[in-house]
Amino acid sequence: MVSPVTVYSTRTCPWCDRAKDYLKANNVEFVDKDVSSDQAAAMEMMRKTGQQGVPVITAEDEVIVGFDQPRLARLVKKYAGPRRPPLGLLGANADQYLARHPEIAQLYPEGTKGVYVGEVRPDSVADKAGLYRGDIIQSVANKRVRDISSMDQLIDTLKAGESVNVRVLRGGQEATSQLQF
Repeated sequence: MVSPVTVYSTRTCPWCDRAKDYLKANNVEFVDKDVSSDQAAAMEMMRKTGQQGVPVITAEDEVIVGFDQPRLARLVKKYAGPRRPPLGLLGANADQYLARHPEIAQLYPEGTKGVYVGEVRPDSVADKAGLYRGDIIQSVANKRVRDISSMDQLIDTLKAGESVNVRVLRGGQEATSQLQF
């Protein structure tokens, strides 16, 4: 199915980039038409809207000119796809946490990296996957997790409905589970 939302833009327009980033961040699918390289798209935009400047965002009978955030927010409310639930845990870089807590560090191999799980929110993705306080997340989606930043980057690539493996160290032993977003 083709998205009902179209963004008419150019590669050199920072407001176009902002509008597209806003729509992406809010899980709104759209068709991007570069009017600087596609003459037919430029003519279509002018015929539909009477506008020559970009960005122009259209959806059914709605026309938004420029980065009009209140109107874009209404568009998001109408066209946003399913949102990926949050992972639902508080964590710390394992190497830094273990350096501050030698009594816990002795349970793990020296040089352990990953994300130390400090708290798991009830009914969250992490809770349903069986993650516990004290686990050290080593990999997500079969990709190594060295710190919170790398884990966040991996999680941000996932969409609602996706399921991925998570490997943790629990009391020095490896355990695996599924994160169901």
